[in-house]
Amino acid sequence: MALDRKAGKNEMDEKFVREELAGMIERYAGAANRVAMAYSERRNRDRDVNWLALQATKEYGAMVFHSGVMFRKAKNMEPLESIQKSSADSFEEAEHYFGYMRILNWYLGGKPCEVPEMWGYGDVSDAFAPGPGMKKTLWPEHYGYFDLGARLAREASSQWLRDVIMMNREGAAVGFHYVMGQLPVTDEFSDRITKHERGVAADELHHGSEMIPKLARAAPSLEALEEAKRKVIDLHVQELRQRNEQFLHPLTPAEMEQFEQDFRQKRIEPIPLFSAVVG
Repeated sequence: MALDRKAGKNEMDEKFVREELAGMIERYAGAANRVAMAYSERRNRDRDVNWLALQATKEYGAMVFHSGVMFRKAKNMEPLESIQKSSADSFEEAEHYFGYMRILNWYLGGKPCEVPEMWGYGDVSDAFAPGPGMKKTLWPEHYGYFDLGARLAREASSQWLRDVIMMNREGAAVGFHYVMGQLPVTDEFSDRITKHERGVAADELHHGSEMIPKLARAAPSLEALEEAKRKVIDLHVQELRQRNEQFLHPLTPAEMEQFEQDFRQKRIEPIPLFSAVVG
């Protein structure tokens, strides 16, 4: 049991909590790799265009979201350092957006993108919930992911749990970009994609992971940690469904059902993204 006996009180060992928090994201990364590999092995032009167009607009939406955070912080006279961070986050998302769009425009050869209502994909509210442009009829799993994340945060029993949920929403994206950067290179499209994804992963490695030490120190109890893990597993399962949908379902419903069971039962090998943070 990862508990220390101090002053007659059970306290969790901080290193154990750091490892548990990092493990949440690292287990997701291992699972995301299975979805990414299914896409890679079952690629076609429609899948290439769909996921890339939606990822580009997802980054655009993140850019808009962080810029809104920056303006709200400024209006509330929050510290300039915090405002500067939101500005930097917005610019980082803009860089990623430009990279995806350049590849998409090259791949389409000047033809218009025909992914339906693609610009609504990244539309999120100030609460990081689905915005009006995010159509549930078009992307039910994507909509469901943002809806679930917002609901879990809204109903969280403590600010600590709310922060753990947000850490995983930020950190899981790192895992996705990392595994996309490791896909086999079989043509110029995959060469361009993997190079860009490795850059995105390097930029975003601090997202989520930067919160781990502080959250580990503030963990209220082992019971709170176990509650967080249960909720985060549900969130990650929904995100895996979202990514499969984004790739136009390379994993069949039967494969996804088995995959989700494997993930919940910890039968998927994690990818150690944050060893420097928890070491």
